[in-house]
Amino acid sequence: MLARDCWLQFFNRKGINMRYTPVTKKSLFSAAVCALLVAAPAKATIYDEAVSGDLSNDKGAPTALTLTPGSNSVIGTVNGFAPGTDPQDWVSFTIPTGFVMTSYINSKYDSTDPQGFTGFQFGSSFSGDEFVAISYAGYAHFGFAATNPDGTPPVSTVGVNLLPLMADPSFAPGTTGFTPPLAAGTYTFLIQQGNPVTTGYQFDMTLRSVPETGSSLCLLGMGGLAILALRRRLGYLDRRIR
Repeated sequence: MLARDCWLQFFNRKGINMRYTPVTKKSLFSAAVCALLVAAPAKATIYDEAVSGDLSNDKGAPTALTLTPGSNSVIGTVNGFAPGTDPQDWVSFTIPTGFVMTSYINSKYDSTDPQGFTGFQFGSSFSGDEFVAISYAGYAHFGFAATNPDGTPPVSTVGVNLLPLMADPSFAPGTTGFTPPLAAGTYTFLIQQGNPVTTGYQFDMTLRSVPETGSSLCLLGMGGLAILALRRRLGYLDRRIR
């Protein structure tokens, strides 16, 4: 809508309004930008345990969520195995056709434990042993001082996109592997705190569209038309001055 409205500032149904459109440096710049403008990605919290209740504790029946274009946030808590009562949150994310998931960001971490664990498997439920690396396509420890198998010192993952790290076999050895970004489909994620301490978290998943050849050519065509229109407008003014 934003790109369309901006485009209409320079064109009407009969074509270019040569007579009334003032030409300034600002309008020239705006026209060029508008030709290729796209709307900013949306941000949304798609699940908050404080509002919607506990995420599933069953790997065979995870909470099913469909991601939308832009940033998708999931907020929750886990509190460890016995005597904790909620060590695992299981959620399946569906990426619609025509989109890819480019990031899995650990945007918040609140705990007295330095780290938790997260990993995922292809499909709408999790099969196999979640305590064995081969069950995962990728995994990572996350937190304010997370230690991972690549041998680096403990580091904070807050604000870090974990997706490319989870795909790195030196960072997550023993997995089946994957290549980011994640394509359209359904993936089951585990978010876990093994120690009996309450751990609050937020993960942000970013979805972007996969441009089709036709739509890309359309945008380039719009840009070319805008430039042509401006050149004609300048030529018209030049003739009037002479």
